[in-house]
Amino acid sequence: MKKTALMLFLALLVLSLCAVAEAPPEETKLEGPYLVTTCGQSPGAVMVGMSAMQAGAKATYNNALTAETFEPGEFKTLIVTAGTSMKGMGAAGTDINAEIERCLGVIKAAREAGLKIVGAHIEGMARRTDSSDAASIEAVMAEADVILVVTDSDSDGFFTAYAKEHEKPLIVVKDALEIGKVL
Repeated sequence: MKKTALMLFLALLVLSLCAVAEAPPEETKLEGPYLVTTCGQSPGAVMVGMSAMQAGAKATYNNALTAETFEPGEFKTLIVTAGTSMKGMGAAGTDINAEIERCLGVIKAAREAGLKIVGAHIEGMARRTDSSDAASIEAVMAEADVILVVTDSDSDGFFTAYAKEHEKPLIVVKDALEIGKVL
């Protein structure tokens, strides 16, 4: 009996490893170069840029990007990180409503230029604590073609449920350092 259970366990383990090793569905494949901005002036866009650089992917971040300053150039994907920093917004002289308006304008311009839109939440539960965080998350994820999160951001299953409910592909990585691997 123990031998049968062990064999069944090993078979399931092999199958699960094979499932992880499969290529992601076409709609979740991300193509660079990447343009990155943040909705909420948190350091998320900088973190994405650094992770991409470490992986050898080309990413440019610009937290002051607007629809008027947007130039598609060679970019194929726009990544907008969500989650707010009151300190960052204060330093930028903005508030959450202005941030959302700015990002929605950038997303619209990027979509019109044919870029794939990725909504990202990569700073964990610390950027899901208040109404400003919730507002930036809802605005960005509603417009995203693909959702990218770190494990900690989805520790309560929020993004998994959101992606399923809105029929959006979801990419979950262990932490911000792993983002470069999907880029």
